[in-house]
Amino acid sequence: MGIIVNHGLQLPETKIESLEFGRGTHFETRLGYRPAPAVRVLPEVVATNVRRSLVDVVQDGTARRLRGLLARPNGSNANIGGKTGTDDHRFDLYGAGERLVAARVGDRSATFVFLIGDRYFGTVMAYAYEPFAKKYKFTSALPVQLLKSLAPIVIPLLEQGTCHRPGCRENAASAESLLLPALGLRSEGSS
Repeated sequence: MGIIVNHGLQLPETKIESLEFGRGTHFETRLGYRPAPAVRVLPEVVATNVRRSLVDVVQDGTARRLRGLLARPNGSNANIGGKTGTDDHRFDLYGAGERLVAARVGDRSATFVFLIGDRYFGTVMAYAYEPFAKKYKFTSALPVQLLKSLAPIVIPLLEQGTCHRPGCRENAASAESLLLPALGLRSEGSS
């Protein structure tokens, strides 16, 4: 989804942007990350057409409950797109004449991969494993509804500063401080 958001470009990944050793001493050393240039992996026209199809899933398809959801204070809507998917992971046993002899439900999953505007993308997934999966009948509407329920948390993130350079982390701390508590989680550094 990141390649689609970036118009067909694969941006370099980074976890550590800089290291400093021996600060204030004559052994002081600073190491900085120089990201590799973006690599075109899809023609821009292909990425644009895929993005248009993903937006259609929200406008008129299986994720239409998100249509117009992320209204900004200026009255515009954040462009949302995505792809839904549901799978039953069934194990079917067929006999002679292609007759179904036995069937059992393995795992069940429902997924929504999404993009929001020109910056955000992600995946929401519901998963039930065997033997509990047979008790559930959820579809991809569940992860779509979960993303819809997170809208009050996502909207402030969209309104924060814009950073369009590769490796930008200007909003990482604020995003974490809003999303993690909403999901009942905490960061490694918090108590």
